[in-house]
Amino acid sequence: MKKLILIILPLFPLFISCQNQLQNVNYNGVSVKIPTNWGNKNTINHYSEDNISEYQISCWSKENSSSLMIQWVDYEIEDVLYIKLMIETQIERFPMFSQLDFDNIIDIDFQDIKAKKCHFKGFFDNEVFEGEYIAFTKNHNSYIIMIAGNKNFYKSNVYSAILNSIKPNFSKNKIDSENQVKIIDTDTNFTRYEFKDYSLSIPKTMELRNENSMMSLGKAIVKDKIINTKKIDIGDFNFVFQPVGSDDVQDLERQKKALALYARILIQYQKGRIGDFFVWDEDITYTQDEFNQLNKSFKDNILSEAVQIKELNSKIIEIDDIEIKKNDNKIVYIKQLYIRKGFNGDVKVIDYYLYNNDEAVKLTISYRLSEKNLWEKDFDKIIDTFSFNSKK
Repeated sequence: MKKLILIILPLFPLFISCQNQLQNVNYNGVSVKIPTNWGNKNTINHYSEDNISEYQISCWSKENSSSLMIQWVDYEIEDVLYIKLMIETQIERFPMFSQLDFDNIIDIDFQDIKAKKCHFKGFFDNEVFEGEYIAFTKNHNSYIIMIAGNKNFYKSNVYSAILNSIKPNFSKNKIDSENQVKIIDTDTNFTRYEFKDYSLSIPKTMELRNENSMMSLGKAIVKDKIINTKKIDIGDFNFVFQPVGSDDVQDLERQKKALALYARILIQYQKGRIGDFFVWDEDITYTQDEFNQLNKSFKDNILSEAVQIKELNSKIIEIDDIEIKKNDNKIVYIKQLYIRKGFNGDVKVIDYYLYNNDEAVKLTISYRLSEKNLWEKDFDKIIDTFSFNSKK
């Protein structure tokens, strides 16, 4: 029972708010210091047709509109063009950017590097939103930084500290795309996602929700064709997949249809210590009394979450007994299925708890029962595609 304590407790507690302390974020040779009460996500997209890799560090405050993006490509882009393309892309994707005023692009020195800067300002959520883009090229890599926030953040000591802490990858320590981004043979209806510590395949009817990051590259830089494998590293972040089109602000009719559906795939990762969890392929055996106790613990946990999480609407209709199984990759997991009341119909939820000695993943799959014909067949295959990158 000891090995299950960590994964049953709520995952990912919020960072303690501390405005005066900074945490380090490092990704592919680029580093920055951000406040400890910020979240971050690191991504890489590889565009196979052009053999270009795009890297990004996205950081955001959990309390207000303050955010930072550092994006770089292994390709030389003229600084002014990079800024203009980023502005155009973000106006297309995020309506709030169309309400901002952008100043002329000017020459600056950024950490003794010749760079270009564009200041912007406007109103967002009834307050002043202000920031700047900074673009430069070094060692055949092109970089762009976007930093912005409310009037208390803009040009504050924290704002300056973040900018001054940025250390770009001048050594051009490029990730080997062939080794790091692999296309794995799967059903043609699936896309393979390779995270830092694990990988799995997701139906192409679902898209990765990306509400907290400014991730895109202008059409003039790369073509739209992207390979079906995305390499993603995580900081303090829970990944959510939703019906394709849910974020499509360019096609409102398509977005409306996607938002009318309800289906979610949530991935949560927890790092522990050696021995905290089951070994990845462990054969688990319990006496009937031990199983009953474990089963009760999982059910009690679901009922407790229902009280705390508004999305569950505080009403569980049915909870099945847990199942202990192994997937096609021999990864041991515990399955918990239940039915909850939804706002527009009952929702089926399946929690999979997967273990690997000092790490665990909670994979949650849910969909509206009235729409199970759209999701059930493909969603049932997901668990068998899961694998830890290093089996322990």
